[in-house]
Amino acid sequence: MNPVYTAIERNEVISYLGRGWPPRSGEPSLTIPPDTGITDGAATVYPDEGRPGTTWWVVDSTIPQQDAGVPDEALAALLPGSVLGTAPNLNPGPDTPPIDTDSTYTD
Repeated sequence: MNPVYTAIERNEVISYLGRGWPPRSGEPSLTIPPDTGITDGAATVYPDEGRPGTTWWVVDSTIPQQDAGVPDEALAALLPGSVLGTAPNLNPGPDTPPIDTDSTYTD
């Protein structure tokens, strides 16, 4: 069975992910293709014919690790065109130098 994509407001999806958002740097994540028609919402997949599906939350066209599980190759195979990768570092740690916003840069 083909996956079913449902558009939902971004803030609503993030509220469902709770502490799972934002994803931690290096965690597995799956990017869904743009032709799904959604950037935020849900992707429901049906791994076993005749059985209920599993719904995965989608934020910014990405499926992060969540209560449904960890995105993996099996999920990628159920979502044609998706790409398995890892979450970027959205929150630099203390060893990352701060950005100096008060300086004037010249060439």
